[in-house]
Amino acid sequence: MLPAVEKPRDQVAILIELKVRETPLFWPDCCIYKVPERFRKGNEEFYKPLVVSIGPYHFHQGSFPQMQIFKLKYLEAFLSRNHLSLDQCLGLVRTWEEIARRYYADPIDLSSDKFAELMLVDAIFVLELLLRSWFSKYVDDCDRIYGKLHMIQDVMHDVILIENQIPFFVLEGLYDLVDSSSKGNFKLVELTHEFFKRYEKIDMFGAGHAPVPGVEHGVQHFVDFIRYYYLPPPPREDVNHEKVYEIPPSVTMLDDAGVKFVSTSKTFLLDIQFNNGRLVIPKFTVDDLTETLLRNLLVFEQCHDHHMRYISQFVFLMGCMMRTSKDADLLTEHEIISSMLGINYELSALINRIGQGVGFDGRTYYYLSLSKKLNAYCKDPWHKWKANLKRDYFNTPWKFASTIAAIILLVLTLIQAICSILSV
Repeated sequence: MLPAVEKPRDQVAILIELKVRETPLFWPDCCIYKVPERFRKGNEEFYKPLVVSIGPYHFHQGSFPQMQIFKLKYLEAFLSRNHLSLDQCLGLVRTWEEIARRYYADPIDLSSDKFAELMLVDAIFVLELLLRSWFSKYVDDCDRIYGKLHMIQDVMHDVILIENQIPFFVLEGLYDLVDSSSKGNFKLVELTHEFFKRYEKIDMFGAGHAPVPGVEHGVQHFVDFIRYYYLPPPPREDVNHEKVYEIPPSVTMLDDAGVKFVSTSKTFLLDIQFNNGRLVIPKFTVDDLTETLLRNLLVFEQCHDHHMRYISQFVFLMGCMMRTSKDADLLTEHEIISSMLGINYELSALINRIGQGVGFDGRTYYYLSLSKKLNAYCKDPWHKWKANLKRDYFNTPWKFASTIAAIILLVLTLIQAICSILSV
């Protein structure tokens, strides 16, 4: 019997196996993402750095050359003030390389030396930003970032971009080397809190979160840090676990039904409550950075495996309620929204632009109970009739007085008519 002749392998199969072996490993640590095309298309300005690249996604040889000089100046000042050697810091950063690479969802095509240099220079630049924000004595006349108003505004835009992040543990490791006389009693999360409190006003929507006790469990990067300040403080009980959502009525429809709008600053931004015809909404300010911030928070939520996509649902809710400029006008009148954008048409358009492409993926809907209550209230004809009566006849003292006078006159006329009939 002739020996079996081994059939030659299919060359395509060999090629596929080679490609499989060359694919990068996926790690559960990844939390820094590139923006999906459905968000990026036509909105590049909200995801691309203006003046400084931080981390590897926007690192290119020669990019932002002026800022690269500033980074090295900050590096020099940091090392000198804390009596640190460059070799000491670089050696420490090298020990973190494998873990740091895992934080990035896309593979980083940089050599080990280049990656370590990037992490060190960028991390110390960020630490100096934080330190100089609080300790003004470190800002000298030659500081081209804090010494120029337009520059720090552009830098603030760049440090909140999801593609422009560096792992927070790298910042913490280098911050531990800072001399205690240079940082006082500040932990890094506390210093970061003060930084964003000043420039992003996170204290305006972070009820119960200062001085950042809940962040201690391990923040991943700046976008993750800011998102934390939007979240309800634990325990988060007011969550409906039905995997459905309901579209709420617009602000104008609610106003027509007689809903009373109340602003508050005593709770977290997402905590919108409706009871007995009163809709309580935490006040917030919309400025030039709001769209950039919300867009990058949304991308982080959409890409990351968050159990509850709070920011996405908040934007969806506000987009449904604020459909026209009239809706925005009403929220502004009731001091719920303070807009620095000019006309309120831009405000409603902004909220609806941000919400495009956002999905919940069958997740639990935080505002389901609220939306059901609002819809039920608007559908009750008694509420609308009562609101119209109040608006048309009792909304000013003069109308109130004239309406009462008309009623009295009608009653007297009716009595006179009855008396006339009885006397016949």
